[in-house]
Amino acid sequence: MIAAWLLLLVPLSNQNPAWSLPHSVPVQQVSSAKTLTGEELLRIGEIHDHQHHFPETLTYYQLALSTFREHQQARGVATSLVKIAQVYERQGKIQDAYAALQEALPLFARSSDRTAHARALSVMGRVSARLGLLEEARSSFSRAITLFDRANDRQGWNDTLVQLGLLDVGDGVTEPGLSLLQQARDDARTRQDRGKQLAAVVALGNAHWLLDRAQAARLYYDEGLHLAEVEGNMRAEAMLRLRLAQLDGEDERLIEGVELGKRTLFLSQTLRDAATEAATLSLLADLYRKMGRNAEADESEQRALSIYRSRQILVHGGR
Repeated sequence: MIAAWLLLLVPLSNQNPAWSLPHSVPVQQVSSAKTLTGEELLRIGEIHDHQHHFPETLTYYQLALSTFREHQQARGVATSLVKIAQVYERQGKIQDAYAALQEALPLFARSSDRTAHARALSVMGRVSARLGLLEEARSSFSRAITLFDRANDRQGWNDTLVQLGLLDVGDGVTEPGLSLLQQARDDARTRQDRGKQLAAVVALGNAHWLLDRAQAARLYYDEGLHLAEVEGNMRAEAMLRLRLAQLDGEDERLIEGVELGKRTLFLSQTLRDAATEAATLSLLADLYRKMGRNAEADESEQRALSIYRSRQILVHGGR
């Protein structure tokens, strides 16, 4: 199972979606917000954003957009549009995200804030990739990398290098893509930025897995696991242990796979990460079945099904 982020950059189709772009993002009016500035409305939206309250987040970002438009503050308009696009992206409303970014980018291009412009281009790269607009995605990432470099923003530069590398690998431009990922890893290691190094190493593992290079993927996942443990990053540790357990299952290293799976299960329960817990239980069921331990396989399957059903109810019953 390839990482969700890598899947976002692997084209499912070469067809471009046909749809029309609105001239601007619609705004929901709330009269009580009239006394607040655009900056204050953005801050309120960010608080809701951190709490994953997406309806409220979108409302306040749209109110900020309306306020900035009213006062003809171009940078505030552009910033609001990018934040709105990121919410749409997380909600899966990719065409709406694309429309907002198309309006924001010309405004940033006229400003002197290279970092903000680069971040908007990086988001556009992700969104374009999800729409199958691979050349536009590649162009957006490349322009963002140049701007981050000029602004001496090494973290933004490194992040975007990873995204462009994954895009290239997913699009069959294998060696240049792997070279970009290796460059990001080496840069982060030189700067002793373990967080970015971990992200680049995981991306390299995912890329090699996508290319059916299991041994190379295992080496990078092992390196990533060491970094995650040193950093105390339990979420990354759980994800990497799950990947390694999946590789063990493919290699018929069943006992090792089960041990990794049990540790992953503990971590996912500690983190209250239902998605990882269910995926781990499903994997354990497969491993137990191969070992002839059918009772444990049945129990793991039932627990996984229970979690999946619970999550389905939450998705369809939530606001």
